[in-house]
Formats: sequence, structure tokens, C-alpha cells
Amino acid sequence: MSGAATPIPPIPFVPPVRRLVGAEAILAAHGPALPQPDQQCGPFAAWAALHAVLPDPPSVIALARASGTRIWPHDTPAWRPEGAPLDRSGWDVLPRAATAELSGTDAAALAAGLARAVSGVSVVPARGPGATADLLRRLIALDRPVGVVVNLRTGHVAPTGMDWDVGHFAVAWGIVGDRVALADSYAELGASGLPAGSRLVEAGSLDVATAERGLLLLAAPHDVPAAEEAAVAAGFSLGLWAT
Repeated sequence: MSGAATPIPPIPFVPPVRRLVGAEAILAAHGPALPQPDQQCGPFAAWAALHAVLPDPPSVIALARASGTRIWPHDTPAWRPEGAPLDRSGWDVLPRAATAELSGTDAAALAAGLARAVSGVSVVPARGPGATADLLRRLIALDRPVGVVVNLRTGHVAPTGMDWDVGHFAVAWGIVGDRVALADSYAELGASGLPAGSRLVEAGSLDVATAERGLLLLAAPHDVPAAEEAAVAAGFSLGLWAT
């Protein structure tokens, strides 16, 4: 007599995500490129977000070089979510950091690097605190391609049970009610039913995570005034942050 059939776990229900214009191009590039090269989350997120506006943006390493990214040439597992692999791509060509604290890329350097390396795209820095979900709704209504790079503290939006709290960059690509769809740079951070590396985070938690940082909006030059207006209307200030 055969045993009882093994129960099939239910497939999580994921409501449809209202997507920013250009989100499909971002996700098509983002998933196959996972994981990010270690210590290059800013250039990786910018590279993915640029696909909303450009069909063939410069490589992650090219953006890292333009942004002055520096590498601490040692494996530091706490900088990655549990289970995420180490990827040393670019370590052979990027400059070394004198200390671990000086490694990586801050938002100001990333914005300057994008200006140097990319033509036909402008960077609109939206400094927190602000209402991210409101901004995304306004950008969706704008109906123009905009890439949204989010600079956050991960501890506020890490998946449940994951002890991971670092400064980090990711890409926001849509909204579901009061949750924001994030394309993160490690497959281990993804949720079932969503594109690789993507998960939904509570907008309020994301607002806390970005309060001392902010977002970089990547848009065609003629869309900059509308993007700036949307950012200000959502409570953000225009300008870069020091963190």
C-alpha cells in the first residue's frame, strides 16, 4: 500500500505590481547579473536602473571606476546577506581602500561617476526623509522611463529573520499598495513569486531606511523637471546626502 501523498506547499500569492516605465528592461538585465560584485552595490544598482533609460549602459566595473569605488581586498562576510557568495569581479582593476571603512562608493561619488560615464541621462538626487511610495506613484503617473536607485540602511528592510545591517544600494521598480518592490543585488534576498532578487518591503520601513540617505532618480534630461517636481511633492529635498 502506498503512503500518503506528500502535501504540496501553497504557492504564495503575490498581487500585481504597478511598475515604473522601464521596469521590464531593468528586471531583464538585473536577474541574470546576480550577485553584485563585492563592495560595488552602488555601481551595480545604478547599472541595473540605467536600463530604464539606456539600452546598453556602461558595465558595472566601468561605473565603479568612474565613481572612484575602492576595494578592501579581504572577504568580509558580514557585508553580505547570509548565504550570498563572494564575487571578486573588478577587484583586479579597482583601487584599494586604506581601511575597510573607506571602501565602496557613497552617493555623491556615484552621482558624479554617472555624470562622467553616461551621456543622455541626468541624476536627480532626492534626499530623505520622504514618502517613497508616494514618489513612485507620481513617477508611474508621469509615464516616462525613470530608474530609481535607493540608498538605505538594510536593517530596516532585511527579510524577516535575517541579521544584516549595512549601508546599501538597491533598485525600486514598482509598488503594491503600501509596499515597494525592490530589486536587490543578491538572489538570497528575493521572495517567491517575484523576479530574481526582488521582494516587497513596507513603504514606511523603507522611508525609515532612507531617512538619512535618499534616492537617485535616473532620467532623460527633458524629464528632469517633472522628476524633481515629483520628488519635492513626495516630501524629499533635492540634493545629495553626506552618509
